[in-house]
Amino acid sequence: MRYFEDIVLNQPKQSRQVVLDKADTISFAKAWDPQPFHIDEQAAEDWPLGLTASGLHTVAIAIKLANEISKAHEPSAVVAGLGWDNIRFPVPVKPGDTVSCTTQVINKRESQSKPDLGITTSLIELFNQRDEKVLSLTTSTMLMKKTALPT
Repeated sequence: MRYFEDIVLNQPKQSRQVVLDKADTISFAKAWDPQPFHIDEQAAEDWPLGLTASGLHTVAIAIKLANEISKAHEPSAVVAGLGWDNIRFPVPVKPGDTVSCTTQVINKRESQSKPDLGITTSLIELFNQRDEKVLSLTTSTMLMKKTALPT
């Protein structure tokens, strides 16, 4: 188990690649973000960007890949996720794109209100097959400290 004290800053880790299936992309959007340019190929033809994946779907993929990265290494002693910030979609994701994720802890600090816990900030970025950044966001996470464990 990786505790707050074990976290090293600025060490990027890379995920596997995922291909966005058109049927899955449309199905996700129908359930969670039913905009015409996410769910209807004909309607999307009149949209400047064409058929695109929902931003919610893009975030969900990035979070899943980031969690897989964490599990592939030593799992962290996470207490809770505290939030997401700075979510950006610089390039649209389209069905058929192949995406992969990088994640790294960019900041950490001790909790001011709970001295037995620490807080990390991680940068998550998703890239397409052309190495274009399609998503970036930061996450804040609360972790247990080793020093707070019973002896």
